Amino acid sequence: MWNIWRSELRMTLRQRSYYSFIVLWVAVISLLFLLQASAPSLSGYTNMTGTVVNIALYIIPLFMLIIGSFSIANEMENGQWRLLSTYPLSSLSYIVGKIGGQFTAQLIVFTFSYGISLAVGLLSSNGFSSDWLLSIYFFSITLLFFFLVIGIVVGCMVSSRWQALSISVSIWFFLIMIWPTALIALLGLVPYPWIAPLMEFALFANPAEFIRVSFVLSLDAGAVFGQAYDSLMKFLASPSGVLIKIIYFIGFMTLMLLVSMSMLEWRKRR
Repeated sequence: MWNIWRSELRMTLRQRSYYSFIVLWVAVISLLFLLQASAPSLSGYTNMTGTVVNIALYIIPLFMLIIGSFSIANEMENGQWRLLSTYPLSSLSYIVGKIGGQFTAQLIVFTFSYGISLAVGLLSSNGFSSDWLLSIYFFSITLLFFFLVIGIVVGCMVSSRWQALSISVSIWFFLIMIWPTALIALLGLVPYPWIAPLMEFALFANPAEFIRVSFVLSLDAGAVFGQAYDSLMKFLASPSGVLIKIIYFIGFMTLMLLVSMSMLEWRKRR
């Protein structure tokens, strides 16, 4: 596992395209910081915070899905995975090593870019709340990790990078772009007593929504979701909510690992 981890990290750091993400993240995050130039300070959940969150929700999942799926699809396509499967390497070690290596690489470039963007924002003489900055950072990192894992699972299912790209974009389009519309359309077809339970289920079914809600709660702004989510917001904001988040993370990782391991084992039997 550690060999795969180090190998994946080295390969990613040697790619020229990897460093283009520094330019991308610096440009995007700096722009978001500079957008609040007209505000005397930035703290709590404001319209500007909502803008930052929405842009991060559009950009990060898409890139992480593609990067994660390509990291395995490339080896499937060029035959490197067949060579690795001849070694005494378990599917679990391979997948965990891939996730760890890619996440470490993406964490380094995002953290570095975030620091540069913060410096640009500070040079513009704007005030920033430390709680707000940390919340945005951990929101982005969590979003990065979850969708990178989903991308790795997609890579285990496909045989080429073209298939990986198509499925990754489809998942991103459904979970990020049309999820609210699809949810509203579904809720319009069910009896009224079912609406609240289905909304709560949809919250846990989509990692992006769960992460977004957790971020808003970290800024004590759960009221923005309305009365339908009131009881759930109070529960997630309570000490028991931390346990729910831990269980959600463990359940998510267990499901993703089981799916990816079963796909790789099926490929080996073929």
